[in-house]
Amino acid sequence: MWYDVTDFISKHPGGPIIEKFIGKDATAIFYAYGHKNWVLKQAKSVGRYIRRDDAIDRAFEKLRDELTDKGFFITDRTFYVKKISFIAFLFAIVWLLVTQFSSWYLHMVAAVVLAFFWQQSGFVMHEFMHTQVVKDFSKDRYGGMFFGTVCFGISAHWWRDEHIFHHALTNVVDVGTRFIDPQMWEAAWAQNKKMFPFFQTHLQYWAIKVQHFTFVPCVMFIGRLEIVLDSFVLQKEGRWEEWVGWALHWIWLSFMLSFLPTWQETITFYMVASFVQGIFHFQLILSHYCKLFAHLTDFHEMSWYQYQVESNMNIECPWWQDWYYGGLQFHIEHHLFPRMSRNKLREAAKYVRPLCEEFGIDYDQCEFTTALTKTLKHLKVTGSHFKLDPR
Repeated sequence: MWYDVTDFISKHPGGPIIEKFIGKDATAIFYAYGHKNWVLKQAKSVGRYIRRDDAIDRAFEKLRDELTDKGFFITDRTFYVKKISFIAFLFAIVWLLVTQFSSWYLHMVAAVVLAFFWQQSGFVMHEFMHTQVVKDFSKDRYGGMFFGTVCFGISAHWWRDEHIFHHALTNVVDVGTRFIDPQMWEAAWAQNKKMFPFFQTHLQYWAIKVQHFTFVPCVMFIGRLEIVLDSFVLQKEGRWEEWVGWALHWIWLSFMLSFLPTWQETITFYMVASFVQGIFHFQLILSHYCKLFAHLTDFHEMSWYQYQVESNMNIECPWWQDWYYGGLQFHIEHHLFPRMSRNKLREAAKYVRPLCEEFGIDYDQCEFTTALTKTLKHLKVTGSHFKLDPR
């Protein structure tokens, strides 16, 4: 069924993402985000169409229904109580080491633990903003703001606005409208030749030529500072509650830092925490950088499910490391089923991988070091092909 969403675009809780699907079949992404048919009751039906009969789509939709029946999308409240308790435990360790001890070395240990506190808070923010916890965004958003803005220190709603585009249009480029998957865009490197038209300066030219050298230090040393600043500078809406949350973040952080004996140690403490947390960023971006990119027109011609698999890469690790990766080492499963909690993704992978093998879809999974090596090699090759003049 075709629906007229002209009057709904400005009211869409997910923002203007639906503009990218006007005149296109959005069935897969509609149900992937857990929408129900009643959502469309207020929209005007303007006609019917015959949906493309794709065996891959049918197979993955059948799997989604099967996993739903098996309870894969039901929230495990005990799991989240444990995760939130762990975050509180990390915060308590940081507070104790900073306020009760004078040792420089213990303070640096506290800085490392603070990085883990930020990381784990970010994971829980991610799940709240995916409506995985309460299953009601009007309530989940407050959990996302607490863990994302107050604890982690970024604008949770800015992150969600970009993340919705990232999930719906992963690694997608549209040169005509100057659109790139916002969570794949960095002014310092080009992951794919389809992004070349967006880079026009000589400074960018030289940055791209050495991107395989600058990638690791940029992610480590600039990653946290960039995401914190971007999340507030680039906000499309001036959400007052985000600014209140950010003020609370800096109040508790500044108060804790005030216990450190010197300003030099205070700066060192924050930079160590930021650099360590920057290392954690690799686990997110490695899943995409060397994978499939597509122009918007080509993207709409592909199976949405197949594209999610081929534009993502899983990081292979034992079960006891799941806490460190926040479940996002199963990035393929997360993109296929964005409302599935992380504690179900390892089990879901046992269903997804055989299905990919059945249809000959490349299910890319490798260890962290292999993923990093593949990404660096890919950046080197891509950079060697870049020219300012596309002719």
